Amino acid sequence: MHRPMLRKNRQDLNRRGFTLIEVMVSIIILMVGLLGMFQAINLALDKNLENQLRQKGVAVAEQELNDLKGRTFNNITGNTSGFVSVASGAVFKNISVQRQINDLATTDSKTKQVSIRVWWNYRGKPYEHQTASAIGSTELSTGN
Repeated sequence: MHRPMLRKNRQDLNRRGFTLIEVMVSIIILMVGLLGMFQAINLALDKNLENQLRQKGVAVAEQELNDLKGRTFNNITGNTSGFVSVASGAVFKNISVQRQINDLATTDSKTKQVSIRVWWNYRGKPYEHQTASAIGSTELSTGN
């Protein structure tokens, strides 16, 4: 009478655990899910850095334009090129800056067109931002 009870208890004990194959399958499923999540995090960080660099490029162009607007009208001259080093997180980039100034002669006032072009590369892909503005002289015309 004790033998059938022992066999039944042993069979119940064997059925309670996981087999090695079940454990390996569950680990593989978890790894696939985690790898997908890590890839999504990596992509989000990359796009975030790309947007931060774009924001820095726009800020550089606006700063250049504001610098020109802060000058007197006669001191707004010359086409220049150069670069500005910016930091975005742990990444340092050189943003190239090109400034172009054209005189727009009108009958009533003196006006200059200022164009600022900034560009940079990120992961082998070129990015560019341009901004332009017209700056007029505040001098009154004599009406010759």
